[in-house]
Amino acid sequence: MTVRINLYSFLLAFISILLFTFVYLFDFPATITAIQPLYITFILSLITFYLSIIGLFSVKDWKSGVRSLLSIIISFGLIAVQLSIIIF
Repeated sequence: MTVRINLYSFLLAFISILLFTFVYLFDFPATITAIQPLYITFILSLITFYLSIIGLFSVKDWKSGVRSLLSIIISFGLIAVQLSIIIF
């Protein structure tokens, strides 16, 4: 199961980047959803970060290690960017 978590967190990192890009570039209105869409992508990237940390414990070869490290770096970078947008 943890091997799948590693793969799913990697895919979820790219999905959260695409969703953040869509929300940020096209100025997705908050009237459609109950909360601000940037908060939704922030929560999704936090979940991705935690799943990639859990997936780091199941590293068996170099491919899964690189995949896990990339998903950690991508999700942490996305969290930092979203925090700077939300705060400022």
